[in-house]
Amino acid sequence: MPTIHPTAIVDSRAELAEDVEIQAYSIIGPHVSIGRGTLIQPHCVIQGPTAIGAGCNIGPAAYIGLDPQHLAFMAQPDRPATWAEIGDRTIVRETTTVHRSTKGGRENATHVGSDVLLMCGVHIAHDCHIGDHVIMANCSLLGGHIHIGERAFIGGGATMHQFCRVGRLAIIGGNEKPTKDVPPYSAMRDGGLKAYNAVGCRRGGLSRDAIHAIRSAYQCFHTHRTMNAIVAAIRESCPMTVEVAELLEFIASSKRGIVPSLHFVNLLKMDDGE
Repeated sequence: MPTIHPTAIVDSRAELAEDVEIQAYSIIGPHVSIGRGTLIQPHCVIQGPTAIGAGCNIGPAAYIGLDPQHLAFMAQPDRPATWAEIGDRTIVRETTTVHRSTKGGRENATHVGSDVLLMCGVHIAHDCHIGDHVIMANCSLLGGHIHIGERAFIGGGATMHQFCRVGRLAIIGGNEKPTKDVPPYSAMRDGGLKAYNAVGCRRGGLSRDAIHAIRSAYQCFHTHRTMNAIVAAIRESCPMTVEVAELLEFIASSKRGIVPSLHFVNLLKMDDGE
């Protein structure tokens, strides 16, 4: 049987695995499912349809599965059943918010993967997709429709524009505000791409050859100003490893454009007299 504190409110239409624990003053709405071994700490609010996996630790005072902050959605008289879902072993710390999607059906859910850490005050807006092993530090904020690749790290206070993407194993520094796509394996700081994410690549288990190829590719970002020239230089001078091919595919599929090299960002500041 689930363990439910006497002050908690759990709707009869919620589905709780047998060893789930719901602590004091939390509210679990209808059409919420919670997997085995998950702990819901005090003062959490979880609305549905929402699916939370096994072994998660939620709260205290986390808010999951609330309506999207989307004017067109809220104006609909008959809103579709939209979803949020969280994978296994994910930690969601205090005052974090994860909103449901704007499109109906679980296949369109706002998705947070497995083994994710969302620190205090994180906001995941509607229709976002967060890959496995992502870390988002305190008060980092995502607009709607953002895609974060596996093992990316988002620094504290970073705010991302809607529809942006962050590639796998990228790192974004604290208080950054990307309005373009941040490619895989990159390190963003001071408004531009500083380098590749050396520590993250090593911790991610990439081979030495793969890391050397990634480093060579990012040298092209710092020596060529236009994206066409960067892509041509990568194709001409870098080993075509799986990782480099992934980087090129990410660039080719970008709709918002790619965050520029910090070298050229600084040159533009000098030209503007800063």
